[in-house]
Amino acid sequence: MDTNAKQLKAKIAFLEDVLEGIPIGIIILDPEGRVLMMNQWQERISKVNRGQVIGSFFHETWKRLFDQGVYHSYWDLIKKNEPYDMILHEVYPQFFGQRITAIARGVPLSSKNGFVLLHEISEAMKRDKRGLEKLAEQLAESTNFLENLIDSSPNIVITTDQDYMIKSANNTGVNIFGYIKGNFIGKHISLLFLDDTELDRYMAMALGETGVEVWCKKEDGNVFPAKMKLRDIKDKTGEIQAKLFILADLTKEKEMEAKLVLSEKHAIYSELMAGVAHQINNPLVGVFNFSLLLLEKMDPDDSNRELVETISQAAQECRKMIASMTKSISAPQSTFHEVNLKETLESAIELVWRDERDAVTKIALRKKIQDTLPEIRGDSLQLLQVFRNILTNSIQAMPDGGELEISTRVDPERQEINVHFSDTGTGISKQNLSRIFEPFFSTKNKPGTGLGLSFAFQVVKAHDGRIEVGAHHERGTIFTVILRSDSKETKS
Repeated sequence: MDTNAKQLKAKIAFLEDVLEGIPIGIIILDPEGRVLMMNQWQERISKVNRGQVIGSFFHETWKRLFDQGVYHSYWDLIKKNEPYDMILHEVYPQFFGQRITAIARGVPLSSKNGFVLLHEISEAMKRDKRGLEKLAEQLAESTNFLENLIDSSPNIVITTDQDYMIKSANNTGVNIFGYIKGNFIGKHISLLFLDDTELDRYMAMALGETGVEVWCKKEDGNVFPAKMKLRDIKDKTGEIQAKLFILADLTKEKEMEAKLVLSEKHAIYSELMAGVAHQINNPLVGVFNFSLLLLEKMDPDDSNRELVETISQAAQECRKMIASMTKSISAPQSTFHEVNLKETLESAIELVWRDERDAVTKIALRKKIQDTLPEIRGDSLQLLQVFRNILTNSIQAMPDGGELEISTRVDPERQEINVHFSDTGTGISKQNLSRIFEPFFSTKNKPGTGLGLSFAFQVVKAHDGRIEVGAHHERGTIFTVILRSDSKETKS
């Protein structure tokens, strides 16, 4: 053997030693994809003797691995000489063994007479992938927890971009505003406020610690009060990425404040009425006594006798009402007795129809009063006046005529009796609904004291009851007087 042949043989042996010693699986293919050579590291990875695969096509012998991720890249290598470099996670070796994570590379030979496939098992990458998966699971759990936490907040939480276009809203916000999320996201934040012309000023004030009170607008047009706080969401560099709006619905708080104010007004009203009753009672006694003296001196056939008798009866009725009113203020339950609510209600209707005889001719009255209403403990005279006041208000709200329905309902579970007065009158605006029971407040254009409903409120409250008022579903107003009863009829 000449020197050149020996040198060539030595070079080949050296190259084979190098390929064998490299800790990477190496497969050399011919231009058609047949296996020409495979090193020992590839034998370990594939768990197969190289003698069994030399001369076979790679895509047939390693079909299992081939189908797990290298299909398209392999054919691009064979047909287009395009190299590939990819990570195969959790794949099965061709013949047997546990799942492995490997880096797979394929490159054409510079002579264009074949290809080299390299396969490297990476336990570190496998561990990294599992770590990343675990971190992803933890992140998903944390994100889900945070989303649930925000959604369960009683406050409205909304985020916007820097142009104040809504990016997200929690369930509380969606439910309160009444928007479907698809119609909510992407809209300008001004959509949610009643006065969008003042929004810039409100947002500047909302950046403070105490926030600012604003009026918000729902999709159906209804408004509600809220306290708004605004915060900038910044990245690590301090640059603003988004805006965070936190809105607390103040509806219940405002209702409570209104009730406290109303209670204070009623306390003042009670003191005033006590003083007025005392001042009126003295001259009224004189009117009543003098009317009796006149009757004693008048002949039975005197044409004016009926007029004086009317004055005497009216004075007596006023004295009884003032006495009852005074007691209801100083000791509300001192005049309580067993009251037949049906008789009291029927009496009130009869008296109002007599007093408002001209107005009621244009009103259709429908009565749905139960025959056997449970008795309650109360003051029949005061309740009579309550019903008269409500009926008079309903009639005066229908100057051109209408319908008035009076009905009763017994609630055995709550031991309550509900008396409903539903009219088709002009109704009460939303702004006035909260003030309707205030002393001296009136929605009528005609002169009056504005004490009727306030007196009714005080009386019903003294009877451990309540009055509810609301707008009719078509037009008009519904008043509901709710009184408690401990009678056996109600409990049964």
